[in-house]
Amino acid sequence: MAKNIIEKYESESDIDVVTNKIEKVMHDVVKDVIKEKFRITHYGANYIHPRYLSYWICVLSDKERDRLVKDSDLMKRLRKILEEKNYPISGRNRVFIGFESQETVDRESNGNWFLHWK
Repeated sequence: MAKNIIEKYESESDIDVVTNKIEKVMHDVVKDVIKEKFRITHYGANYIHPRYLSYWICVLSDKERDRLVKDSDLMKRLRKILEEKNYPISGRNRVFIGFESQETVDRESNGNWFLHWK
């Protein structure tokens, strides 16, 4: 079975397609939960291995970020999307899903998201 998964996601474009679909569905799920402006982004090297992927839900305030981090039902729903969209099982449980705030990035990284995640 592992061979089928590898063959299915052999090209970078295939894994990119499923990765982007997951981000869009995550957006639809969190838009009803988040109480302030937000964005979702992802980065990684999942074309090397599916486990090398991070999704970030970015909000404005530390207070909102902290509330979301504690929402275990939301995290279960977000993780379920990986399954529903057939993200490769070989990396599915190792995909990182996190929350961060503009306040923290401003305070710790002078407002630079790229440096903050580096």
